[in-house]
Amino acid sequence: MVLYQGDRKMVKVRFHTILKEESGLNNLEVDAENLSELLSKLPENVMQILEKYRNYLIILVNGHIVDPKHNIVLRREDIIDITIPVGGG
Repeated sequence: MVLYQGDRKMVKVRFHTILKEESGLNNLEVDAENLSELLSKLPENVMQILEKYRNYLIILVNGHIVDPKHNIVLRREDIIDITIPVGGG
């Protein structure tokens, strides 16, 4: 799924674990200049799922964990992974 394709920065967002299962999305591409803008452009159903798990979310930009409170500037073709920790025994 591609959101807001244009001549701007397209970044890939990949969902993992239960986020992938509940949203029905493996990944999508979003046109965004920074992390805050990217998060604001996610579909409403995805935002509801992220809100549900907000205390457990881990966001990575190109494999590096980032704090979503910091407005990270994104570059064309960055990969953003959104996941939550998985436990088991």
